[in-house]
Amino acid sequence: MPSVVRAALGGAHNRPGITVAAAPPDSRLARQATDLAEEIYGEQLLAHCVRCWYFGDVFAQLGNLRYDPELFYIACLLHDAGLTDRFRPPAEAACFAVHGGAAARDTLTGWGAEQRFADTVADAIAVHMDVRVPVDSGVEAHLLHAGAHLDVAGVRCGDVPREVLAEILRRCPRADFATVFLSAMRREARERPDSRAAVMWKQGMALPVKTNPLNRILTE
Repeated sequence: MPSVVRAALGGAHNRPGITVAAAPPDSRLARQATDLAEEIYGEQLLAHCVRCWYFGDVFAQLGNLRYDPELFYIACLLHDAGLTDRFRPPAEAACFAVHGGAAARDTLTGWGAEQRFADTVADAIAVHMDVRVPVDSGVEAHLLHAGAHLDVAGVRCGDVPREVLAEILRRCPRADFATVFLSAMRREARERPDSRAAVMWKQGMALPVKTNPLNRILTE
């Protein structure tokens, strides 16, 4: 596993009722997804994708939800592929998440993944910018959405024990993630003014990103 992701993942860390940082699946597809994520993301977006995996797994434990570990890990790592130079959508595309999901599907099938597996990853990525993704839309999609919205805006932060949040952030620091993410959303809003990102931008998404309680967990 490449050094950046390996260092962030670390070893198992137990808390009462919650296990943080179980090892990611050691499958061929998971390793290929890790390699690709290392190639396409800058440091902050890569760390965000890994934190989404951590947080989604925690929410699965809190909700007693079973999920496909390989599929969920890959969906987390590739969910922001549409924000990267390699997979950025053309100007006429409606949404970076939908475009990124399609790119993930094509990449996975090119690696030999079954079509249903690739479609499920693509669907989870495509809806992660929705306001709400219920469990019956797909457990992996639900967990990706939950993990991403916690990391970006602090949604459901109070549901997770503070020491669990702190452990994840020590392993995978946020640094200047808010600045990098808001810059990406500003660009999306400018280039795709009818997209979900543009709507959220116009509604003031910068405020919850800047005031996310996760930004203060390790300093308070």
